Amino acid sequence: MRAAQDGTPQIPQAPATPPLHAAPGAGLEAAPGSWAGRDEVLDTLLGPGAQVKPGRGEAGPGCTLVGGIGLPWLRDLDFGTNWLARAASLQWPDDVVLEDLSYAAHRVMHRLQELQPRRVVLLGCMPRSTGPPGTIRRYRLSEMPDPDPDEVHERLGEAVGGIVDLDHTLAVCRHWNALPDDTVVIEVEPADSEFGWGFSQPVEDAVDEVLDMVRHEVSR
Repeated sequence: MRAAQDGTPQIPQAPATPPLHAAPGAGLEAAPGSWAGRDEVLDTLLGPGAQVKPGRGEAGPGCTLVGGIGLPWLRDLDFGTNWLARAASLQWPDDVVLEDLSYAAHRVMHRLQELQPRRVVLLGCMPRSTGPPGTIRRYRLSEMPDPDPDEVHERLGEAVGGIVDLDHTLAVCRHWNALPDDTVVIEVEPADSEFGWGFSQPVEDAVDEVLDMVRHEVSR
């Protein structure tokens, strides 16, 4: 693995993929219908095998990036991806980009370097055992200890090997300063990480509250 003069690992960029566009509009109001009641939309977006592609459209420097990280077919652990699929049916300000970041940490780092967002909100479901299933945790990047270089090296190697999760993404992207200072992480404690589709009830119950929290973050 070659490195640039600044130490950033030089790994081939992922090919561009079609953008995921949030519904246009300057406000945060929901599109017609309720958040929980769009059965046809959600069936289309969230049916087995559905994919939410990384957005690579007209977004540019200075945007607000809402990025979800999930593990396909592992129920609650796929929270980030499936939450974004639901959120894509709502209206968001024009400078908000909804993007699935469920790929290797070094590729997320390259995407952040390309996009140069002024604000990032990261979403995921991580087992911390610090509360009952469905517990929502919010923390800022500035509240987290600096990643240990040995841990970063280990997580980077695992990411190259195909491991994807929120902690790997945070460790690698923070080490190479790819995340802006205004970065917030919102994560949910999972109840079910077995193979399957859909959220457990405690995590499903947290979906609307996470939406309210994300709306607050992007409107600051």
